[in-house]
Amino acid sequence: MLMAIACVTQAGCYHQVFNTGLAPSSTVVTKSWHPTFIFGLVAAQPVDVRSSCPSGVAIASTRMTFVNGLVGGLTLGIFTPHEVKVVCASRAALLPTMEIRHLAMNASREEADRVLSDAIQMASRSDGSVAIVIDPTADTLVQPSEAGR
Repeated sequence: MLMAIACVTQAGCYHQVFNTGLAPSSTVVTKSWHPTFIFGLVAAQPVDVRSSCPSGVAIASTRMTFVNGLVGGLTLGIFTPHEVKVVCASRAALLPTMEIRHLAMNASREEADRVLSDAIQMASRSDGSVAIVIDPTADTLVQPSEAGR
């Protein structure tokens, strides 16, 4: 009876979630029996997901399931596994779409003002980013392509 009570009290469940703010992808890495020892006082080895998540991590979570806790109780806390779940970041999270406007390095003040004004209008219409690229090889204003508008 004492062993049953110890198992039930040691088999508590918890869930811890870390959100990095990046957009999640559909790639998920799960380790159901990631080991820690002596009630978690001896830390687990890091889970290396660099090859599975080349764009980074969106969400990482650890939890002790009922079965993980039961195993920890049965081993008197010597072996206490946890479930680790990592959701990879979407590649799009690191590569936002951006409009680009080009400006010659030796452009006049009026040409620079016109490109800047165009970029501001484009950004306000789309709620996105617009980059102004200064082209050192051009002699005059480089006109934006119609495809970029």
